Amino acid sequence: MLRALSEKELHRLEDLLITYGNDYSVINLAELNGFFTALASSPVTVHPEQWLPAVAGGKVPNFKKPAHEEAYTALMLRYASQVAEELADNVDHFEPVFEEGEDGVIIMEEWCFGYMRGTQVAGWSELPAAQDPLLKAISLHGLEDNFELLDQMSEDDIQACVPHVIDAARALYCFHRQRH
Repeated sequence: MLRALSEKELHRLEDLLITYGNDYSVINLAELNGFFTALASSPVTVHPEQWLPAVAGGKVPNFKKPAHEEAYTALMLRYASQVAEELADNVDHFEPVFEEGEDGVIIMEEWCFGYMRGTQVAGWSELPAAQDPLLKAISLHGLEDNFELLDQMSEDDIQACVPHVIDAARALYCFHRQRH
């Protein structure tokens, strides 16, 4: 078991995501947490050589310094393990890393986008009818195709989705673990 990332290490990882990010890369810790949650919940194992380029938007960045590349890779690997362990150790208490607005409003969008990116990298196949609504609860907030729907929802309606997204993430993890 690896040691969980400290606050300082999490900030360093987020700085590296920003520094080496592009229009197609994971942009923050919320999105990265969603991405790793989907990978940990996946029916297939996705290896770092498959997911590292996806985090960076298609290919691993050209790092300015070797120390940046070492930190980026080491922190990514540890964070992926940390998220997987959090799910495995106590899925019923797993809490996604959502962003929070200044007014205390939970912002799920980035996490959900990361989760959906993770399902794509892992090549999730269609889910059975009983599990499909779970992924739809997440994809509502994590796919650009749904922006129009979200625009029609009130802030209260969106906030009411928060527990559904959390429950969906937990249930999808359990569903895929039971099938292994």
